[in-house]
Amino acid sequence: MLKRNIAAGLLIASICTGLCSCSNEPQRNVTLYDNDFVIEHYTEGIDVSDKTTYEQIVFTTKYFDIGPHEPRYRGIIYLSDEEASALMDSYEWEETSPEFEFDEVDISGMAEPWYRCNDFTKDTFKFVDVHYAVFNGDVIIFDIQTM
Repeated sequence: MLKRNIAAGLLIASICTGLCSCSNEPQRNVTLYDNDFVIEHYTEGIDVSDKTTYEQIVFTTKYFDIGPHEPRYRGIIYLSDEEASALMDSYEWEETSPEFEFDEVDISGMAEPWYRCNDFTKDTFKFVDVHYAVFNGDVIIFDIQTM
């Protein structure tokens, strides 16, 4: 009986040691999309876009991962000439110098200067934390975090 209890204790201890030694560091998962999901779910007033390209960033753990996870979205909303002109006329924009950080979205060749407007951000992005939303007269570049 004593041998069986000692063996069971050693088995439990080795299982616990094995599970605890697994590295469960957060893993960054980035997926590139070309659809209107972000516009449909997290914005208001942007109906006519030529194209939207964005990356979805989700942090998960390798072991013992329980969701759901709140994704972060960073990308570009390409506007039609009419919508871009209407947007520029609808708000009082101030020039800004944002620092963009993207994993998959290509923003090379984007024209400067960039403009921001707090009223635009409040009116446009709903139910998300906005890291930034800037406009250059043609496109909107955004970085939002769902809650």
